[in-house]
Amino acid sequence: MAAPVAAGAKAPAQRKMEQQLSALPDGPTRQALLKALSNGLSPTDAGAIATALGGLSPAQQKDLSTLLAKAGLSTKASPRSDADAERTFLLKAVAGGASGATLKRLADQIRGRPPSHQGFSFNPLSASAGTQKRSAPTSAADAAAAKLKTAMDDIWGTDEAAVFQALEGLDPSQLKEVAQKYEKLTGMPLEDALNLELEGADLKRALTALGRQGPAAPTAPVQASAKAAATTTVSAATASDIQKNLDGIQVKSKDEGTLQRGNAVELNDLIPRNVATWKPPKAKLYAPLKKAVEARNKAQAAVNAATTEPAKKAAQEKLKAADATVQAEGEKVKAWLKDHIGDNPSLRHATAEVKVAERGLSKLEKQQKKAKVPKDPVEAEKFRQSQKTALDAAKAKVTDAQARAKTVKDGLLARVDAYAPMVAVKQTRSEVTVNGTTVTMRDGRETAYTNSWSAVDGGAVSGDSAAQVTSQLEKSGISEDRQKILASISGLEGTFSKVNTWDIGRVSWGFTQWTLGKDGNGTLAGFMRDLKKTDPAQYEKSFGKFGLDVDAKGVVLTRPDGTVLKGVAAAEAIRTDVKLAAVFMAAGADPAMQQAQIKYADEGKISGTRNTSVPVTGKDAEGKPKAAKLKLKDVVTSEYGNAIMTDLAVNAGSGARVAAAALEKYVKDKGVDPAKVKEWGPDAEKAIIAALEGASRSERLVHHREAGFSKAPNSFAD
Repeated sequence: MAAPVAAGAKAPAQRKMEQQLSALPDGPTRQALLKALSNGLSPTDAGAIATALGGLSPAQQKDLSTLLAKAGLSTKASPRSDADAERTFLLKAVAGGASGATLKRLADQIRGRPPSHQGFSFNPLSASAGTQKRSAPTSAADAAAAKLKTAMDDIWGTDEAAVFQALEGLDPSQLKEVAQKYEKLTGMPLEDALNLELEGADLKRALTALGRQGPAAPTAPVQASAKAAATTTVSAATASDIQKNLDGIQVKSKDEGTLQRGNAVELNDLIPRNVATWKPPKAKLYAPLKKAVEARNKAQAAVNAATTEPAKKAAQEKLKAADATVQAEGEKVKAWLKDHIGDNPSLRHATAEVKVAERGLSKLEKQQKKAKVPKDPVEAEKFRQSQKTALDAAKAKVTDAQARAKTVKDGLLARVDAYAPMVAVKQTRSEVTVNGTTVTMRDGRETAYTNSWSAVDGGAVSGDSAAQVTSQLEKSGISEDRQKILASISGLEGTFSKVNTWDIGRVSWGFTQWTLGKDGNGTLAGFMRDLKKTDPAQYEKSFGKFGLDVDAKGVVLTRPDGTVLKGVAAAEAIRTDVKLAAVFMAAGADPAMQQAQIKYADEGKISGTRNTSVPVTGKDAEGKPKAAKLKLKDVVTSEYGNAIMTDLAVNAGSGARVAAAALEKYVKDKGVDPAKVKEWGPDAEKAIIAALEGASRSERLVHHREAGFSKAPNSFAD
């Protein structure tokens, strides 16, 4: 176990940084630096920035303040929630030596862009960003180690594609040398760095490449990382056509004033994800605050409408009470945030760094205990000093990591303490006509999962409704039970033209709400790929003519000026663009597109989940282990089981995984014979249903129960 680091101990970099910060005058620049620290900026980087700021002339300081104030703005966009990321970039650029025209050029390059924009891949604190020249790597191993360092040391996150290219492009005999050179460059073992920076399938792929004995097997295409949202240029004719088609979209917008809303955006910025098993889950936590703010708005309206002094006084008393309720509910949200602050992405990353440093210290301590001390007194003393130096360095890493984690946590908790339960939100309603179809939408949508007030939701005025969903399902040719499942899910998700862009799905569309997801390559991109392949004419009519495309790595957006955005950058551009959001809404009102949605949902969500193969190990008649592969449809045979399994596949993408794990566990624990599934299947389905219910949101389960799905075995007719 790693030796404990004294509580309250501060690393030298931390102490120096605090001294430098205290010397900075209060103002926008200092506030931007403090916010960057709360968002995970390391004390070392903060110190470098503070030093650079101290050397600026008054004129340069004024220019920097102006640029920081403009962060997140563009001529066509309102302030972005990621403006802090832009400010941090500019501060690092100053520390990297940028000033004057260079700094302004960098600011222009990234202003109003999401951190996935290619300009952010420039690391202004790296040596390559300054005037120093690096010597070229002397070998393939040097080059790979340097590439890995750059890929995992960028201020905007890990470039997964570069990691894979570095590892998979090597001969297996070179991997050990690369790992050694990487550790020499960074002071961290390569495997530890991979565990810190990657997760899930990406981590598995990288570790496989690192430890493989031969050439890597062909892998799936590299998913576009946030930094890989590169831009290219298409022909002028294509861009001209896109401009013409976009110009043909008619937009009428109406400013509906400003309303007070519960502060969902700050809640979701601090804790982006939702976990169904949280007590309470985010939706139940937020509902009372939303209700309190709505009541407060009504109380304010009553004050405004009062025409006599007694009536006004009575209304003001009610408003005062309503304000107190809002504050009380806000305190509950703050308490919940403090309980779950460990789930903040920046803090999770900082905490992981502490664990890596502690593992390194523990490993070193064990090695030193086993090391043999030279018999010669002089050599023995040198040996002990060498051990002490190494141990002190390892302890310093732990202290630095702990200090950074504390800084991040303290900054986040300060934001929680400052959480305002109610904010003023501008409301705009738009009516847009695309391809002859009129849609309506509005921004400022308030839900427990809203992470942007400028995002929109809406749908077609005609040609789409719950009745239309029922009608199109009846025409689809799929079984009645499949129709019933999709209709029930549509009752939760929306109709064919429904679009929302205000949550972590970035862009959600259709009657099962396919999303572009965190990397711009979510289920909606999958639908677009399928449509482009099966009905290219429909695809071009609905999407292609407006610059919307898709490739193996995700959504692609061609701008009228010829710029091409990919992945996250494309998804971010779509989510706040009224015309592009309207393109999806209008497409959903097309009967041919509605049938395409049904086909894709039926094949992907129902059949795809039911046909999932599950390896199980039970016992035969003699009690010997017996391995086999079953399909979920062999066991999940009731209407209700198929409904909630499909719903979890739609809502969380985990229906098949949860059901498969429950089936595998049942067969193992009960020791049943896989070949006799018809005998034990009904009992196993009960266990699977229990697991699915445990992973689902309660309000969705209530909805499906009210739909009248049968729990009887074999009640689902395919």
